[in-house]
Amino acid sequence: MLSPHRLLLLQELRRRGSVHAVSEALSFSPSTVSQQLKVLETEAGARLIERVGRGVRLTREGEILAEHAPRILGEIERAEAAVAAVRAVAEGDVRVAALQTASLAFLPRVIRMLESTTPHPRMLVSRIAPDRALGALAAREFDIVLGEEYPGLPVSRQKGIDVVPLLDDPLVLVAPEDVDPPHTPADVGARMPWVMEPVGSDARAWCLGLCRELGVEPEVQFESDDLLVQMRLVETGNAVAVLPRLLLDSERPRLRRIDLPGRPVRRVFAAHRSGSQLAPAIDAVLTAFMRAIAD
Repeated sequence: MLSPHRLLLLQELRRRGSVHAVSEALSFSPSTVSQQLKVLETEAGARLIERVGRGVRLTREGEILAEHAPRILGEIERAEAAVAAVRAVAEGDVRVAALQTASLAFLPRVIRMLESTTPHPRMLVSRIAPDRALGALAAREFDIVLGEEYPGLPVSRQKGIDVVPLLDDPLVLVAPEDVDPPHTPADVGARMPWVMEPVGSDARAWCLGLCRELGVEPEVQFESDDLLVQMRLVETGNAVAVLPRLLLDSERPRLRRIDLPGRPVRRVFAAHRSGSQLAPAIDAVLTAFMRAIAD
């Protein structure tokens, strides 16, 4: 019989392209990954992987099995969730990967909501880079991911992953409180250095595009994927930035907010594996986040 655990390794090998990448993503040693894949070959009765230079690739049989893996793993998860739903008890651990801004704005309220009932699920919360979010969810590192999409840069959807929009969060140009007028986006953006997220992120790509639409070639003096660091650099008079209103409203820094043309928004979403919401604990956490945002 095929092992779900080993099917997941095969699925991730197809997605990530190397044993080393799979081992890093799933916190196994490369030798363990290779050994488990050899066991899967025995279970399947076929050669699934072949060497190519210093790396490996899936054989035709491996490709076929990897194509079936998401559906097999999804059906197992739905079956487990359906069994858990019979008891209708929302308890156990739920692994959540959350954006920094969502954590700051909503986590305390969500925790209070969950702890108001007995029994209740326990959230294990981690921060995750947005570009890793859905891949980590598919790899079963997490049960729920709170992610983001910037205007014109939708996150690539994956089979077996359900994405639920939670909030359209306005993006705002922020400058030091005492910045000299005029306070138009183009003028402020041209006069001061910027802090942005690192190169390669959707947030950085979108912000650079915005600047060029405004006719500004920004001087990016600071880089940080920590939005609290960005906010402090602006608040202390060292830079300007584009930050989500969710962060500004939760932290209430002393700085000047400047509306951008067209009032762009980023979309905050929750994602989970299809069918997993049937499990009472996962459903309870999703519902708590939706209630916190609605409030």
